[in-house]
Amino acid sequence: MEILKEIPKLKNKNCVSIGKFDGVHLGHVTLLEELVLNSELTETESCVFTFDPYPEDFFSKKELPHLNTRGEIISQMEEIGVDRLICARFDEKLMNMSARDFVKNILVDRLNASLVVCGSDVSFGKDGAGDANLLAELSKEFGFETQIIDKIEYKNETISSSRIVKALEEGNMEDASEMLGYDYYHYGVVVKGKGLAHLFDMPTVNINPVSGRVIPKYGVYFTIVETQNNEEFHAVTNVGVRPTVGDENNVNIESHILDCPEGKDFYGDRIRVYFLKFLREERKFDSNKALFSQIGNDIIEAERFFKSI
Repeated sequence: MEILKEIPKLKNKNCVSIGKFDGVHLGHVTLLEELVLNSELTETESCVFTFDPYPEDFFSKKELPHLNTRGEIISQMEEIGVDRLICARFDEKLMNMSARDFVKNILVDRLNASLVVCGSDVSFGKDGAGDANLLAELSKEFGFETQIIDKIEYKNETISSSRIVKALEEGNMEDASEMLGYDYYHYGVVVKGKGLAHLFDMPTVNINPVSGRVIPKYGVYFTIVETQNNEEFHAVTNVGVRPTVGDENNVNIESHILDCPEGKDFYGDRIRVYFLKFLREERKFDSNKALFSQIGNDIIEAERFFKSI
């Protein structure tokens, strides 16, 4: 897949999709698959036009957490079969471009669009004045086709990145998984913790959250830990700052693996932690002994959970 940071002037006809694409969820995947299918049927190239930074990051003047990193989104687009990704610089000029000028100057004159595939909630141009209806009108004037994809709904509401982020921040992993099409996860290299778990015969694996990715609500979860060798283990995972052990300046993802082989050492390995269900909120205990007593109870609950699925 070709990745461009400047808006090119393309000679060949293209099937184009426009949008933020700030995460990978069922709605995005459906749209991208439809884009690629149309490009194959019309023997044109598939082209995704998006923004860098995301508009909300631009207006907030900082990088906000998103469902996925840019790298993950790029990998997903490559897997779906997108030919070209344009990450256009979102600045004052682009922000103030009228909807009509956006269509003429970018979609037509630069990207040579023969078909524009977008969601029914598409928004473009200054103040988001452009919508699906205007796009359809302008397509007749400028000689390209449009295909408007109805938004996918879950529980009678449209699936969106913001809705999934809200579910994650509330610890509602079941709804998040349904809207994403996969179980939300974090990944990283296993680092050394404080070593307290070994004192209570409850060894854990620790990773730091992925920068720029949404961190689920602080608390304890039933999870699946996947190793770099594609091994999968049931686990109980704490997300948070571990107030009992005085680590309140460092967000950590700490997993106790239920079925870990004796003597297994994960240090330096790259793992992925999939969040299945929220169990309880993180809280400060009176002592380390009380903390690990509670973890013991959490493990019992986790074993029941995994037997039930």
